[in-house]
Amino acid sequence: MSKEASGFSREALEGVLKRRFFFAPAFEIYGGISGLYDYGPPGCALQANIVDYWRKHFILEEDMLEVDCTMLTPYEVLKTSGHVDKFSDWMCKDPRTGEIFRADHLVEEVLEARLKGDKEARGIASNHVEQDEDKKKRKKKVKEIKAIKLEDHIVEEYEIILAKIDGFSGAQLGEIITKYNITNPATGGLLEQPKEFNLMFETAIGPSGALKGYLRPETAQGQFLNFNKLLDFNNEKMPFASASIGKSFRNEISPRSGLLRVRIQVKFVHLKIFQFKSRRR
Repeated sequence: MSKEASGFSREALEGVLKRRFFFAPAFEIYGGISGLYDYGPPGCALQANIVDYWRKHFILEEDMLEVDCTMLTPYEVLKTSGHVDKFSDWMCKDPRTGEIFRADHLVEEVLEARLKGDKEARGIASNHVEQDEDKKKRKKKVKEIKAIKLEDHIVEEYEIILAKIDGFSGAQLGEIITKYNITNPATGGLLEQPKEFNLMFETAIGPSGALKGYLRPETAQGQFLNFNKLLDFNNEKMPFASASIGKSFRNEISPRSGLLRVRIQVKFVHLKIFQFKSRRR
């Protein structure tokens, strides 16, 4: 049996799940919005079964303390936790088309495509199999790989950049985009310098709009905030474990296709709180 016949196809599976209404793009009759999905009867039943098994294991068998916390979080809480200042990605925009890219993903994909093209030009067979599942699911911006030989020092520079791609600041990504002439892969249009984009959904709490808030980006936030109450409930005994299930919200720049990375995520969180004893000399 060939690899094509026996291999797993995520696209085929998603097609079946959509036809049988396990899930479907939300607001589809209005064109849909990427990263937002609705669940049909079988999808709801599957989620309910997963939640049931999760609770039986972590809440009943592991004796964890379950909490269900609000999805609205005041500004002060997330300012203190660092989310307001640091829960961001860098995005760059094509001013002609209005298309927006996540800067580090675009740099990574363009440089990887150029390195593959370099190998083709040198007649080197690429037997490399990507192990990073996140890259496999990512919708490719570079549709065509051109067989162009690169200078050895350029290859080395590309490899160094790819090894450090997660650690670059916006200014550094902008320098890389300019230096290596990284443009819109579809049109070749020049891109604006990367700008910081906070991934949280901002809202106003109350009719006056004076109380600023966000839809929570992390399901576990409430567990940390209720630590003292959980400790008191547990008769001041450590260690203990807490558990929570619920939705979190992230305004992704470029959501992955399918349910792997979406704007509204259902998360199962269990935290073990251990007691640390200070040692006196």
